[in-house]
Amino acid sequence: MPLVKVLNLRSKDPIAAIEEAVRGAMTSLPALKIRGDEVDVVAMRAPDDDLATVARIDVDLWEGPARTKDGLQELATNVARAFQSVVGQDRKVKVVIQPYDIGTSGWVSF
Repeated sequence: MPLVKVLNLRSKDPIAAIEEAVRGAMTSLPALKIRGDEVDVVAMRAPDDDLATVARIDVDLWEGPARTKDGLQELATNVARAFQSVVGQDRKVKVVIQPYDIGTSGWVSF
């Protein structure tokens, strides 16, 4: 299940629209096999709007044979563009895709 953390949001940012756009971007590449119902988007506002100059989006994603470096790079680009489509093209954003191996990671799902 991909966890997408959207950090440094401003108080005027439309969180629901950002979540929808990011979820759509996460499923935009069928080869990566990411299902929309599995994407968990968590939005966090910056404590001080004046300091929120750069938004950051961190994506925790399980490794898989279909998730190549090129595919993950394209995914990061799609997520950044989706974010900017909601908040404006002039808004700076950094997207980091962090794949991890579920075979060697500790995790549980109840």
